[in-house]
Amino acid sequence: MVESPMELQKSTKLTEDHLKGCKDLGLPTEGNAAGNTVDFLDLTGANKPPAPLPAGFTAKGIVALVFSILSAFIGIAVIAWYGVGDLGPSRLASAKSY
Repeated sequence: MVESPMELQKSTKLTEDHLKGCKDLGLPTEGNAAGNTVDFLDLTGANKPPAPLPAGFTAKGIVALVFSILSAFIGIAVIAWYGVGDLGPSRLASAKSY
């Protein structure tokens, strides 16, 4: 929320390049969110917010969760397998020198 829009308008100026970009895209540069300069309370034609998210878990969400957990367990198993693996003669010799 802007606390004092008139003060903001005094100190901030839009560049011509910015206004030209809006004009090229067909976006209004005057009025309210819908571009209405006559009745500022009429928001007919303004962008609408996206629909709310569905309640609970969706099938895609459950599949993503299952594969994320599966990949986490595989990653932990690989780290454990690597950790308990044999060092080999060269690594064992260099580890004993410390």
